[in-house]
Amino acid sequence: MGKFVELNSKDIVKYEALTEKPFDKVFALENILKFYKFRYCGQIHTSEIFYDTPNDILYKAGIILSKIQEEDRVFFKVAQMSQSKVLQSQRVFAHKVGPKDTLKDHSFYLVDGIRGVFSTPFYIDLENVIKNAIPKVASYTLANVYKIISGTGFRSYICMEDTKYENFETKRIHKSQGLTVKLASPEQYMPDFVSFNDAIKKYCKDFVEVHDNLYEYIRTVTRKIDPKQAKADKKKAKEKYSNANAIDDESDN
Repeated sequence: MGKFVELNSKDIVKYEALTEKPFDKVFALENILKFYKFRYCGQIHTSEIFYDTPNDILYKAGIILSKIQEEDRVFFKVAQMSQSKVLQSQRVFAHKVGPKDTLKDHSFYLVDGIRGVFSTPFYIDLENVIKNAIPKVASYTLANVYKIISGTGFRSYICMEDTKYENFETKRIHKSQGLTVKLASPEQYMPDFVSFNDAIKKYCKDFVEVHDNLYEYIRTVTRKIDPKQAKADKKKAKEKYSNANAIDDESDN
C-alpha cells in the first residue's frame, strides 16, 4: 500500500504575510495585469500533524513523518529533510489511511516508505521508533482558493491562507497569513507562471517568498522563548519587511 510520488517545487511558490491585512493588493493585480481574471473556487481546510519520538530520533535521522488531511482525503507522508532551501524536486511516500488511523496501525508500510525514500540504510529499529512517535507540532489552514485565468491560456490557483501553528510540547500557538500559488497549466506555461509571481513580488510587498521546511518553521515560531527574545524577534521581522521594501524600491528605479 502507499505510493512514491515525485514532487516538483518549481510549480508551487509560497509566501508569508508581513502585515495583518495583506490580501487587498493581491486582488488589485486583476486591474494591474489587464489580461488576468480571478475566479473564486471556494474554501478548503487542510491540516498536517508532524510526529517524532520524545527525543527526536526521526528529526535527527533526517526523516519527516506527518499525517495530512485535505478535506476528505487523509494520508501519512514520509519525506526526507533537505539541507537545501530551494529544492527543485523531492521523492516522498504517501500512504492513504482513515481519519482515525494511527501510526501503529500502519507502521509496517511506513517503514517500507522510509526505506524507499532514503538511499542510505538505517541501523535503528524503525518500526519500534514509529510506534513510539507522538504528535510534536501541527498546522491547520483555512484557504480561500481562486483560479487565475489569462487570455494566453495560462491557468494557476492562488490560495489565500489563514494558518494556525501548534506546538504540543511548548503549548505555544502561532498564527499567520500567507499565499500559495500553484501552476495549473502544462509546463510550457512556466514563463507565464514566473511572470505572475514576479508581479506578486513587485506589487504585493506585504508578502515575502519563503523556502523554509514547514516542520522546522513550525518548531521555530512555536519554540519556548522568553519575553526579551520575543521582542527581538518582532524587531527582526520589522527589519526584514523594511529591507524587502527597500530592495524592491531600488529594483523599480
